[in-house]
Amino acid sequence: MDPQQSHLAALVALITNATQLVETRFKTSAQPYVPTLDDTEEHPLDKELSDPALRAAIQTIEGACAQLCATVARPSHTIVNVLAPHCLNVVTTFKIADILEERPEGMHVKDLGARVGIDPEKLGRILRLLATRHVFREVTDDVFANNRLSVQLLSTNPISSLGLHFTEEAFGSASFLTQTLADPEWGTSRDPRKTAFNKYTKYEGSLFEYFEGGTPLGAAMGQRFGVAMVGWGTAIEAGNVVYEYPWDKLPHGASVCDVGAGIGSITLQLAKAHPHLKLKLQDLPERVVQARDEVWPKQCPEAIAEDRIEFEAIDFFTESPIAGCDVYYLKNIIHNWLDGPSIKILSGIRKVMGPNSRVLIHEYILQHATPSSAKIEPSSLRHKQAPAELLSNYGAGRIRQYNLDLVMMSLLNAQERTLEDFVELGEASGLEFVKLWDFGEMSAVEFKLAGGVAPE
Repeated sequence: MDPQQSHLAALVALITNATQLVETRFKTSAQPYVPTLDDTEEHPLDKELSDPALRAAIQTIEGACAQLCATVARPSHTIVNVLAPHCLNVVTTFKIADILEERPEGMHVKDLGARVGIDPEKLGRILRLLATRHVFREVTDDVFANNRLSVQLLSTNPISSLGLHFTEEAFGSASFLTQTLADPEWGTSRDPRKTAFNKYTKYEGSLFEYFEGGTPLGAAMGQRFGVAMVGWGTAIEAGNVVYEYPWDKLPHGASVCDVGAGIGSITLQLAKAHPHLKLKLQDLPERVVQARDEVWPKQCPEAIAEDRIEFEAIDFFTESPIAGCDVYYLKNIIHNWLDGPSIKILSGIRKVMGPNSRVLIHEYILQHATPSSAKIEPSSLRHKQAPAELLSNYGAGRIRQYNLDLVMMSLLNAQERTLEDFVELGEASGLEFVKLWDFGEMSAVEFKLAGGVAPE
């Protein structure tokens, strides 16, 4: 048997055996039934002290489930979900993973502490918490080494920038969320300048104004944010859109306009995977210059040489994108804005669409934690429901999009949206819903012109 399969099978067996013991305890109790998460009445076992075997079984289930998930999931996926932001911030700021990369056998906390100039005993406690969550490995007492997850925190990996963004701007702002909600004026505001971020930083402008040079620190964080978004795309497997949307069915020379592209991380992948496409990259002038002069000449010079990529600056609140493109692609754009600005962006695109053009909005699509009562028909256009034993939205299996929804609230007074929300936005912008594409963690909503000519 393959060693990795053997390890997974051993974890599954631990879970199975421990679950059988727990189930037996419930069924032989004063009320012989196994409760579900929907129950609100207290079960007799909830008030009793657990015997040693039951305690051990529950600890085994919790530990084995977490280890199984950490083992099988992509490391970039898991590291972004680690709920120890203060510890992640310390090890990322002090580049602990980089130092341990020099010593694969591990390094004692005394040497690590001396190297970075912080108290070794405190550093050891931080690393032990992370190792308990399978980030880093404690080789022997107080000696730590990198592992599959901690190497994601190397300073050369964009995930490390993402970790700093979340543990500083995002979670720092979230710590002021209660205070913001309790504020008589700010609590009900949708103003991007009256957010938990503003209370946290005491900066009066919006997050994007902060990133665009509102302060020297904000400008530095803005540069880091650009790198962080590359790491975010890796963690959430945003690149699935490159292979699972039928780009190959578009005719030779079909045009795809990436609106608000940044440096064009998805467009770069499209250029390499689908060289028959003509690509247009549009964003604010500084990002377009960065893409045209720095990123694309290094990462995809053939697209420039073959005239398959066009760079053009845009302010999508005051200008429409390049006219007549076959697909207008927006990734993680609409979730930054409330309905009014979003309708302005989409209406600007609608003005320049041809009769067969499509708009593809690539974002998280929130689902309710109960079977949907949505009126969108046929049902094939909606998300597939999770197995009946789970919450309809997969619960913790898709928790990140709900976490991000609260991050957007804290940073910008913005939001992630449901499919119904997107359909309403489209209708208000003169667009007609065509299809929901499920790309795994992220999805995409496809629109055409309302009353437009359907493609052949």
